[in-house]
Amino acid sequence: MRNLVALLVPPEISGDKSLADSIQNVQSLLAAARPDLLVAIDAGWRSRAFAVGQVEPPRGAGGLYRNPSVRAMAQTLIDTAIEFGLPAFAEDAPLTQETADVLRHLWPAEDLPVLALGVATASPALLQEFGQAIVASGQHLGLRVVTICVGAIARDHQAEHDRRENPAVRKFGEEVLERLARSGGEELFEIDGGLWVQAHPETDLGHLALLLGTTGVETECEVLGRSAGPGVFSATVAFFRAEGFQLAATRDYDATDHPKPL
Repeated sequence: MRNLVALLVPPEISGDKSLADSIQNVQSLLAAARPDLLVAIDAGWRSRAFAVGQVEPPRGAGGLYRNPSVRAMAQTLIDTAIEFGLPAFAEDAPLTQETADVLRHLWPAEDLPVLALGVATASPALLQEFGQAIVASGQHLGLRVVTICVGAIARDHQAEHDRRENPAVRKFGEEVLERLARSGGEELFEIDGGLWVQAHPETDLGHLALLLGTTGVETECEVLGRSAGPGVFSATVAFFRAEGFQLAATRDYDATDHPKPL
């Protein structure tokens, strides 16, 4: 049996039948996974360092963020990241509206707690290490965590604005999906540099590096859907680990003084 550990979902999930079908699959996968908490990597939130959203919800957010486990997870993650040598802090910017709308669509009941993360301007290696801190924090608190990354794979803003095709965007997106399926992301940052520049990867794939830090090399990757439009390539991808597999953190971490969920 395999366990759902992470998802990549597009920032816009309406208007494309293939994506609509894949989002229905995501809803079913989430319901079956029964997570205690969602960690939302928001590609639209570019932070100075390793930012964790404040616990208090924005006005009108309903019950999406209201759960004591979020407070414990946020503090534990910040402390764990600092133990890993990463500059982490709480920031009052929980989610972009686009990502909040996607999460409400994926979990209409809005009763599942969400911890928001920004995508730091950092190397893929450091972003993956922050992803590993997410895993270590969830394991310490005994929480069943699913990480959801909301963002495109490639986005040429000028081509998107002009409603014209940039062939490199689709080519790059398909290459990313092929490498994810083949190696779980180990080869992701070996894509040809010329194609990389022409395709305009979303956040330079920093959001994917952070996501891959939560999954580990033993993860099975399944592409559920894809969408290519003028200047944008998006996909819905699920990441699974075999039941009983434990992803170990890369550094020693003593969390005995960290809070437990209330």
